[in-house]
Amino acid sequence: MHTHRMKIHRLLLSVLCVLLAVGCSREDDIEGIFTGKVWHLAGFYSTTDWDNPNMGASINDYNSHSDLAAYNLTLLTDGLAIVTLPQGCKLQARWEADGAERTFSFSEWKIVAGNPEKLMGYGKQMYDELLKVRFYQGDSNYIRLFNENRKYFMQFGDLSKFNK
Repeated sequence: MHTHRMKIHRLLLSVLCVLLAVGCSREDDIEGIFTGKVWHLAGFYSTTDWDNPNMGASINDYNSHSDLAAYNLTLLTDGLAIVTLPQGCKLQARWEADGAERTFSFSEWKIVAGNPEKLMGYGKQMYDELLKVRFYQGDSNYIRLFNENRKYFMQFGDLSKFNK
């Protein structure tokens, strides 16, 4: 009887420890969300509600997934960001995110190929907005990169999900 009671206590203690560990972790898994995939631009949006951005209206959106292939964002685990845009433009930057505060920023921009000054349309808009990113929302399927006032964002989807 005593051995059976000890087993129950150990099991309950183990379950409690797991629940506490999960309950205390309110930070996002930055690497799990951002790295290991190629993100494709899905559109530019405005919102009036940071907590429920789906209430916003689309400003520009693509009509087909084939349009997405030209607007890429790859975030590597070493903090390097690679941005590929139309017209042969490729950029690199450093990226940093805080999973507790949901802040996100780029720094140390470098032109690898092409000229961002010659970008037009969505390419120019994406480049201009990447310079203003301060916050994020998302998971391993999509990310939303918001500006300072959290009223405007770009949404990106994981390329592997589009190709299925």
